[in-house]
Amino acid sequence: MLKEALPLLIFILHLPFLQGKDYPSPNRFQGSIDQFSKMDDKSMPPEGAVVITGSSSIRMWHKKIHKHLAPLTIIPRGFGGSNMNDALHYADELILKYKPRAVAIYEGDNDTSLGVDLTLIQDRLQKLLKKIKNYDSNIRIYLISVKPSISRLSIWSKAVAVNNMYKDICRQDPNIYYIDTASALLKDGKPMNDIFIKDNLHLNEKGYEKWAQAVKEVLMTIEKHFEK
Repeated sequence: MLKEALPLLIFILHLPFLQGKDYPSPNRFQGSIDQFSKMDDKSMPPEGAVVITGSSSIRMWHKKIHKHLAPLTIIPRGFGGSNMNDALHYADELILKYKPRAVAIYEGDNDTSLGVDLTLIQDRLQKLLKKIKNYDSNIRIYLISVKPSISRLSIWSKAVAVNNMYKDICRQDPNIYYIDTASALLKDGKPMNDIFIKDNLHLNEKGYEKWAQAVKEVLMTIEKHFEK
């Protein structure tokens, strides 16, 4: 009997490792973080601004983000193909050093692509939120929904689960807000086919206009009252 149950026991013991992958080392982005530090040495952004950090969808938005979100004072800090674990690891350098009044975070896109389990994504997000709130318990935090894309359509259901997790967190804390960019990029439940560059993952100009409108609508409703 014990011999027959042994294979099942081994499977159960290894089950957590089969459910999802672990995160890669955040050290791969140290060069990007150092580059931000060099920029700060030349011209330090103002305190009390809105920091927007996240993966390449934020990084590729840097050139137009100030125009799209004007008149809000924005500090864009998107870096590479980052994930929630990377954002947590570099929170001091990318967020807290600027003494912001608010933070917007776009992660989860690469997390789901990596095959990271939802519970691990949530764990890293909760630790990131705690770290930010330890700096300022009244700070406003915005969670930007994972966007749909043609290249990652096969894992869109996992992204939806991440977005639902974000919504649950926002419902539990009056200072954490959900920004739904996904709805603006969908048509009949599928990603629009004219809003991406050739990789079918990152947004083109039309895509960013729709994305920016969704982000600005939420940020302006709240942050305009705090803008100097």
